[in-house]
Amino acid sequence: MKLHISLRGLAMTGIFILLSAASWGDPAVIANKNVASEKIDAAGLKAILLGKKVSWDGAGGRVTLAVLKSGAVADQFLTAAAGMSASAFNNHWRRLAMTGGGSSPHSFESEDELVKFVASTPGAIGFVDEAKADASVAILKPTP
Repeated sequence: MKLHISLRGLAMTGIFILLSAASWGDPAVIANKNVASEKIDAAGLKAILLGKKVSWDGAGGRVTLAVLKSGAVADQFLTAAAGMSASAFNNHWRRLAMTGGGSSPHSFESEDELVKFVASTPGAIGFVDEAKADASVAILKPTP
């Protein structure tokens, strides 16, 4: 079986990918304002996402993780920050919950719902398209 790839097909695929990527901005890490002064690095963010870090250092209190159930922003963010797709992330938390290793994060269909939850829940952290992050939440800038 031969695979035929035309230049036109490759060009159309490239255009589709570029247009799809342009439909959302970069994900932003958002948190409740009571943890606005927290310093977080990439390793600390990954530990929160994987359920290994469950309390805040400076602000004290419990970390409450809020995530998007699916979508381009979830895939982009989770791939970059946790090294896994949204599907693999969900499976990771399903396994943790089944073995008693943690409670699943709060999941949301929409970014607006997630922002409202983070704004009203002390210790909450999540991620949304940066255009959806508003003044009701703090934007955390993880360091490398």
